[in-house]
Amino acid sequence: MTRQTTDPVAPSIRSASDSDVGQARSANEDSCELLSRADGTHLLVVADGMGGHRGGATASSTAVTTIATIVEESAPGNPGDTLRHAIEVANARIYEMAQNDRQLEGMGTTVVAFLLDAPQYASVAHVGDSRAYRLRQGRLETLTTDHSVVAEMHRRGLISADEAAVHPRRNEILRSVGAERDVEIEVADVDVAPGDRFVLCSDGLSGVVGDDDIAAVVRSEPPDGAVETLIRLANEAGGPDNITVQVLSIPAATTPLELSGSSGRVTDESRLEQPKMSRPGMALGAIALAIGAWLLWQQM
Repeated sequence: MTRQTTDPVAPSIRSASDSDVGQARSANEDSCELLSRADGTHLLVVADGMGGHRGGATASSTAVTTIATIVEESAPGNPGDTLRHAIEVANARIYEMAQNDRQLEGMGTTVVAFLLDAPQYASVAHVGDSRAYRLRQGRLETLTTDHSVVAEMHRRGLISADEAAVHPRRNEILRSVGAERDVEIEVADVDVAPGDRFVLCSDGLSGVVGDDDIAAVVRSEPPDGAVETLIRLANEAGGPDNITVQVLSIPAATTPLELSGSSGRVTDESRLEQPKMSRPGMALGAIALAIGAWLLWQQM
């Protein structure tokens, strides 16, 4: 079931989230979380676990729970610093769990997290190949760069974008949360403008649904509808992996109507409101003009 949240401070900020097992997997190793604090802070986080059914699910759920808890309990501050700290704590917890339980050995998870604070400053942090996008004025922009073997090959010019999309090693990632004692986290500030929409997803969506299709859906549907439609499109494309999608929408700006006289221009209504001569006044004026004309004629 799609989960939705509405900001209690700014109700027009809306978000939605859902996860689906897909068509090929027997279990869902993805996890996700939405958080909307009373002060107007919003968190979206997606994690795609690996390391077997138990290990993958444990890693991803630990990551999102840890990150959400730290964000919820943190004092207002720099969103990027908060996300970095939260992911570092999640990494330490997952790594320790794997060291203490042989059945969890080698587990890890991707993470992508978007944090928007009350003044609407935002940051995105990620490890692995789960993605964040921004839709602005109809154009979809990728806010993250995949930490994967194929993405690195593409960045170095060794393969084309088309070759990367079908490369047999496209699911191999170069870093993950919990796999090692230390983790390298990529954090970036994100510009937020009225009308923006943000999308977070696992590669169960981005690996099978193109950017143009994602943009068309997010542009035309509210967050809950967009989440449901994108999951359906991924399943219709074969659903080879678990699918997790989150969407957050920023309200469009509204411009107050300008009062008719505020610009210094005279409108038709203002001209109609000018004082008018009454009918008796008009009659007296006509008589005075007639008498003046008669006196002038007598003098000729």
